[in-house]
Amino acid sequence: MPPAQAQVSPPALSATQLVGIGGRQVEYWASHAPQARASLVFENGLMLPLTTWQAVASALAHCCNMLAYNRAGVGRSTLPDQPQAAHQVAGDLLALLQSQGMRPPYILVGHSLGGQFAQLFASHYPDLVGGMVLVDALPVGTVKPVAEFPWFTRLGLWLFAPEQARREIDAIHPMGEALLAGARLEGKPIVRLVAQSNAPKPEGLVKDLLKGVVLAGDFDVWAVDPDEAEVRMDALYPQSIVRPVQAHHRVQEVAPEVVIEAIQQVMEKAQGPS
Repeated sequence: MPPAQAQVSPPALSATQLVGIGGRQVEYWASHAPQARASLVFENGLMLPLTTWQAVASALAHCCNMLAYNRAGVGRSTLPDQPQAAHQVAGDLLALLQSQGMRPPYILVGHSLGGQFAQLFASHYPDLVGGMVLVDALPVGTVKPVAEFPWFTRLGLWLFAPEQARREIDAIHPMGEALLAGARLEGKPIVRLVAQSNAPKPEGLVKDLLKGVVLAGDFDVWAVDPDEAEVRMDALYPQSIVRPVQAHHRVQEVAPEVVIEAIQQVMEKAQGPS
């Protein structure tokens, strides 16, 4: 009989480490493959921990370098004294990648609000990015400035949302404006996964954006209809492939195979013909 093959255990994203970046502690998980096809960088949705990518990372650990991390205020990542500007957020991620020996080009994989942070990094460092996968990402320019939220929504955020959630929600509108005016990721492969379900389209996004806010009725945070905002995304990234997914908002958890396939497609296109 042939000898039994050793079973390779999937990576545990809960086995995180801490590193000092920009004067604060950042919690991260990193993995290096012997002959990596790409360096994958994961951006979580609002207040979601990096373990949201467990199933996706388990399937790709054998062929890719990977880094997932918790943004400030999530898990063991400490919150800076003051909100960070967009260039600081992007710069801190680059410093984290460099500290772990993650070489570009990077394939960015961003879920929900993390999709905007992925685009933010790409707009600051387009030459370091090989492609993107946006997982039911919040479309750019969809959310009003917080000052224009209804009073009951602002009150709910103040009473129930963690400080880091409030900071990130405050940053959504200016970040969207910066992305609309900034550098585009031209000529690079992009796949946009758009969740489809029986629930109204904004529901999953609202629950992430206003996590912990218990209010009835319409949150009234939308600057434009989310479906109209997808048309704006088409204009931002005309090269992108849009793929509807029959799943709820956290596609990477309930349908990880779709995310894995999208990453593989972007990797193939980024590498070009053999």
